[in-house]
Amino acid sequence: MKTILNILILLTMAFPSKAYRYSYAFKDTPISEAIVRISKDHPDINISFIYKELDNYRTSAKINSDDAFDALRQTIGLNPISVIRKDKNYYIEALQHGKFKYTGRVIGSDNEAVVAATVMLLAPNDSTVITYGMTDDAGRFSIPCDRQGVIGKLSCLGYKSLMRKFDTFSVGTIIMPERAVALREVKVDSDNAFLYPDKSIYLPSSRQKKASTDAIDLLRHMAIPQIVINPIDGEVKANSGRTIALYINNMEASKEELQGLNTQDVRKVEYLEFPTDPRFQGAERVINFIVQEYEYGGYTKIGTADEILIGFSNKSTLYSKFSLKKWTFDLYMSSNNKNNHHNGNSTEATYSLIDNSGNNYQLKRTETLENSHLKQDVFPVTLRATLNTDKIQVRNTLGYTHSNTHADNQSGILKYDPSNGKDYTFSIQNPVISNTCAYNGMLYLSLPKYLSLNITPKFTYTHSNDRYLYETSFQDEAIVRNACEDAYWYRVDATLSKKINDYNTIDFGVNGGEWINILKYSGTNNYHDSFHLGFAAALLAYNYRNQKINMNARAGICHEPSRINDITDKVTYPFAGLSFSYSPNFKNSFSSYFEFSTSTPTIKDRASDILMQNEFMYITGNPYLKSYSMFGAMLSYTWIPSRHLNISAYGNFMESFNREVAIYKTSDNVHALLRTFENNGDMISSNLGVSANWKLMEDKLQISANAKQSIFHSTGIYNRKLYPFTFYLQATYYIDNFYFQAYYQSPQKILYSSYPQTYNFRNLHNISMGWSDSHWNIRLTASNFFNKGWTVAIEDLDTKLYSSRANMQGTDTHSKISISATYTFSYGKKVSVGNEVGQQSGSSSAILK
Repeated sequence: MKTILNILILLTMAFPSKAYRYSYAFKDTPISEAIVRISKDHPDINISFIYKELDNYRTSAKINSDDAFDALRQTIGLNPISVIRKDKNYYIEALQHGKFKYTGRVIGSDNEAVVAATVMLLAPNDSTVITYGMTDDAGRFSIPCDRQGVIGKLSCLGYKSLMRKFDTFSVGTIIMPERAVALREVKVDSDNAFLYPDKSIYLPSSRQKKASTDAIDLLRHMAIPQIVINPIDGEVKANSGRTIALYINNMEASKEELQGLNTQDVRKVEYLEFPTDPRFQGAERVINFIVQEYEYGGYTKIGTADEILIGFSNKSTLYSKFSLKKWTFDLYMSSNNKNNHHNGNSTEATYSLIDNSGNNYQLKRTETLENSHLKQDVFPVTLRATLNTDKIQVRNTLGYTHSNTHADNQSGILKYDPSNGKDYTFSIQNPVISNTCAYNGMLYLSLPKYLSLNITPKFTYTHSNDRYLYETSFQDEAIVRNACEDAYWYRVDATLSKKINDYNTIDFGVNGGEWINILKYSGTNNYHDSFHLGFAAALLAYNYRNQKINMNARAGICHEPSRINDITDKVTYPFAGLSFSYSPNFKNSFSSYFEFSTSTPTIKDRASDILMQNEFMYITGNPYLKSYSMFGAMLSYTWIPSRHLNISAYGNFMESFNREVAIYKTSDNVHALLRTFENNGDMISSNLGVSANWKLMEDKLQISANAKQSIFHSTGIYNRKLYPFTFYLQATYYIDNFYFQAYYQSPQKILYSSYPQTYNFRNLHNISMGWSDSHWNIRLTASNFFNKGWTVAIEDLDTKLYSSRANMQGTDTHSKISISATYTFSYGKKVSVGNEVGQQSGSSSAILK
């Protein structure tokens, strides 16, 4: 820990010694807006200009200067605008005035925007230059000029110059063919990462995009220093462990949707903290993939992935997209199939019980897994339609998923100590069938007076049949638990955003929804349950942002009524958060946040049913379980000294007060124990770490690492402390169409809050190689080849009446070989490949496990 602290201190001292008086980074900003910003930041200089004249021109200039005149000239760039200086007065004027203006868009033969092309307007009789302009980042131009019938001359490095007559002011789309000339190899050492107060922007290289199979894989190749990716399920989180919402072109995307992304169409990846855009629905952290959009056409993407040496595991997917003008239609289908014999637990447990004479005694009960079988099929289908215009975005998604766990069986040897000299057997069967229907909607309106409104309704319904059978040769009567459940969930979020000026934004949000579970148990225990958990909340947020500072303050109140059968409850609580970011330049960024929130126990932890788990254990929930308060804080520093090195140091703290914990006590049947839940003690978890990404050999070799020291401290009836250190290393090498990657994650130790078991997870490692071109991506991966056996983790629990040690077995950490292939083909005019529709998740279940 001392080493990491020293590294953090050194990193915080890494500020550049030079601070320019005029330091700005504009990105496709109207020049009028850019000059207003400079004028407000420096009231000692007088700038005179006509706002509407300059609004036709845009700038993406990076400015670092101590001279006002030089800063203004850098802002204007090559646009036809004059700057005249007289003492401390600056007069800025467009060289050409006009009531009308010529507008259009310039693209290459590959349908990509031609950026920074010069568009000259020439007199038709003698070809003298009337005025000129330049295309922006999207290839658009807008040039004021009242003269009709002019000749347009377009030129840009790498393209053939064009001349054509402009008969109308709206000239449409112009295609410039590439110039077929042999050029010497040019090495460009441009920046690929930029730090702003409210976001970080990363530009993926062509090698990274070409080698990646989907959006998550692209993040893995990019190795963004502020995030960490779970190597098993692909979950993306911040270094602090907080959830990150994933978006494509400002629209929410599921993990399955991201699998269909053609990474070669990704222009940039944004990492945002507390974004003000209402389409992000108040998310604290967002990864937003900016993907090229197209006018019309379609594409289909087919993928398959298989794992061998662990049984049968296959996932096949089909994506298809068709766009026509402002409408886009998506279809997603998938088949996920598993069939293996390596899932289950071997558990050694000690029970403190009472015998028939009323005396206390301890019983050691050991289940040793010998055989298991897991067979599961999941078939999702989803349809989506999206309307996207300048002022409105509408999206409707319908999904259906059929899931059938044909077999989830375990069997083995059962032993007792003290015993009668006999060994027994046990077996578990738990097949589950579920069907889910889901709807997700989105309506975004860009309103006058800098107002915007975002509304997102969501609804899911899941019907499931869960059959559980537990048998032992120790008892004649089996434990039978058949659960039939109808689970409903709906939610509506609405956010109204008001941009006061360039620096201040206010958001007002309301949301509400409910979880409803209608559940019927039959068999050993018979219950008919009706669970309801609703919520309604209101939020007010204020955001201040300038060139170097971003501050967000939010506060709200939430009301949660609940009904667990005949037991009703209501709770109302406040929540608040404050974040502050400081970015003095593109190379350095500090970020911090503080929050006060409340966590509500799930429905299944509050269920009142008492179910038999084995001959010495019953399980139930607690309908009187209370919500508990939480306080969190985070501080991070990101440093980009060069395009070849990115470093991020971070620390975070989270404490839960009087939180929910599982407890074990003597049941009404004194010969067994009862597991339930109570509010007891506090839980503290914190992390201190550093991550880095280093590129070598002209970016052909990339090495990334993340090291973290964690602290877990539980108080109350579970008074425990844990200080694990974990790290991961990743190396990637690119050569032509081939790529090679190696990954290692050290063993992990985790102490969870509600279930205070200690989990010791095994290491993960893999080596992969792949080949890719514009259509195919084929990959071969060898994973965990140094790991023996099927152990995934060891779970330890120690309480006054019950202790256990479980060997959790599965396929995640066992040696295996994975083979995957994807093929993408398009038809018609090239279309945006990204933002694909995916499998819709189901409603949360209340079935006790």
